Amino acid sequence: MKKNSPKQTIRKILVPTDFSSHSERAAEYALMLAAKFEATIDLLHVVEPFPYSVTDTMTIINHGEALKTIAASLLDNARAQLEQKGMKAESHLASGAPDQEIVDWARDHAIDLIVMGTHGRTGVRHLLLGSVAEKVVHLSPCPVLTVTAEARKATKKGT
Repeated sequence: MKKNSPKQTIRKILVPTDFSSHSERAAEYALMLAAKFEATIDLLHVVEPFPYSVTDTMTIINHGEALKTIAASLLDNARAQLEQKGMKAESHLASGAPDQEIVDWARDHAIDLIVMGTHGRTGVRHLLLGSVAEKVVHLSPCPVLTVTAEARKATKKGT
């Protein structure tokens, strides 16, 4: 005999973005799901800690602040694009290790689903660079939908 399980709703979708085509594709999936479930979208970009550098004139340059300024502008543009498509969206900027910040954001903001792109690295590149998506899948407090580069290729062939 099958028991009835409570219906789980998707009200808040987190879309981590690194502004790559992989992230854009993930945002397209999130848009489709958000429309279906009448959910909102939180866009999140994580700026990784970046060291200071010193020029030959002994001027200290804080690269992190410049990256935050650029990322904030790109996030605003991404949010505006979603809103032009009729979707309620918010944009957020965080600093730290991307996988941990994404998981923390999902936990702290009662996210129901994370939709994120994956670069599909394999071999040595995967060993050296790791996979933010893979770490998020293992640590996430909610379901994670990963959108691969292959999904993008399949969609292009179908059009």
